[in-house]
Amino acid sequence: MPELPEVETVVNILKKSVIGKKIKSVSIFYNKLLKTNISIEEFRNRLKNRVIENISRIGKYIIFDLGNDVLISHLRMEGKWFFINDLSLINEKHIEAIFYFEDNYMLVYHDTRKFGTFNLETKESYLVVDPLKKLGPEPFNEVVDGNYIYNSMHKSNKFIKTVLLDQTKISGIGNIYADEILFDAGINPERKASSLSLKDYNLIYNSSKKILKRAIELGGSTISTYKAGHGISGKFQNELKVHLRKDQCCYNCNSKIIKKKVNGRGTYICLNCQKIY
Repeated sequence: MPELPEVETVVNILKKSVIGKKIKSVSIFYNKLLKTNISIEEFRNRLKNRVIENISRIGKYIIFDLGNDVLISHLRMEGKWFFINDLSLINEKHIEAIFYFEDNYMLVYHDTRKFGTFNLETKESYLVVDPLKKLGPEPFNEVVDGNYIYNSMHKSNKFIKTVLLDQTKISGIGNIYADEILFDAGINPERKASSLSLKDYNLIYNSSKKILKRAIELGGSTISTYKAGHGISGKFQNELKVHLRKDQCCYNCNSKIIKKKVNGRGTYICLNCQKIY
């Protein structure tokens, strides 16, 4: 569930706590968490005594700069990072990894669904190998504008929502924000990407930046069981215009919001504001 705004919030929280911390040791409790083709023992050895020099984000990925190596974390559905000194503060059953620091604090990766991933790559190669090598730029990237999105998407016969969720085209947008962006742009999620004009793609671009910027300002959306960190809840869910508002009145036209599946994803639409053609 965490999308670009939620991941940005997590990064900002972690930056305040763990930059400059030296990793004393690492414990991995779920072997499938690590996707790099190295052993758990090698992973632990490469991280031992490393200092967390910086933390950043690329799309939905969290990037831990460890000097010569980079740890890439993807939260998937419900992954969370906690900076704590007492494991009883969280449900220990779902702890997948613990990074121990010299001051008795810990950076804990917790995931009830076990879909999250770690990749450990060298700093010189991490941008040109999986999982980042095929990742498209995000809406805030200086190379992205309406023309860029048009050229990336307009040849596809898939639904525009499906293409907008394709992380190789544009990164960082997930289900929640795709619904909100398309509503803001006045575009039906089931329009074929090939049917949209350059004007439509400019609307999508502008709405993407506006919606994501506002969501980052509010710490993302706290929906279901997701929280950005220990005791941290986002507030953008209070400003959702369509997502999760099935059978409620549209704020723009008073029509009822509907919910349907678009390529298997729950999708919220105002059919009056987002006409199919």
